[in-house]
Amino acid sequence: MISLPVVGIVDYSSGNIRSVINAIESVGSKTKLVKAPDQLKDCSHLILPGVGAFGYCADQLRASGMLPALENWVFQESKPLLGICVGMQLMASFSEEQGIHEGLSWIGGSVKKLEKCLESNVRVPHVGWNDVVFKEDFGQIKSGEVIAFYFDHSFAYQNPELGKELAFCWHGCQFTAVIKRENIVAVQFHPEKSQSAGMKFLKSFLAL
Repeated sequence: MISLPVVGIVDYSSGNIRSVINAIESVGSKTKLVKAPDQLKDCSHLILPGVGAFGYCADQLRASGMLPALENWVFQESKPLLGICVGMQLMASFSEEQGIHEGLSWIGGSVKKLEKCLESNVRVPHVGWNDVVFKEDFGQIKSGEVIAFYFDHSFAYQNPELGKELAFCWHGCQFTAVIKRENIVAVQFHPEKSQSAGMKFLKSFLAL
């Protein structure tokens, strides 16, 4: 009998939990809300969602008491973790959203407003479908593929220092859409809202 992955979704009161649960279950995996370190023991993969301002999400995550356990998961146990949207941005060293706020520095780099390199006719927030260009293979997705995903953000990851940029997007300027550092994967788009493209991406993550 094949054992299904159990995907832990970190619940620190700053994520779009229900849509992530639905997406993971739609690709045939089990889900588990994780609010305390002892709830990680049955999980094979973790997802760190994030919705809202960077500083608020960072404060909520630190206040949750989960951060030491997450760092152990990532750096000691080397298990797969996916950061989505602000969950991705938290991997940076800092963000300029509503002041300077310290990130986790798991991948380094910075998060800056898209307006800093905008064409005049491009709107912020960046909301809706946009093409993502993959520079390297990622599971079912091959280098050179261009796939549309759903975005909803005003700030974007710049200059990842410790991981590889697997894919980028263009919205007035080029920004990082997917980063991978060994067992850490981080995406600016919302795979849980990206229909078949998102399911393909999630299946590729769950294969790690």
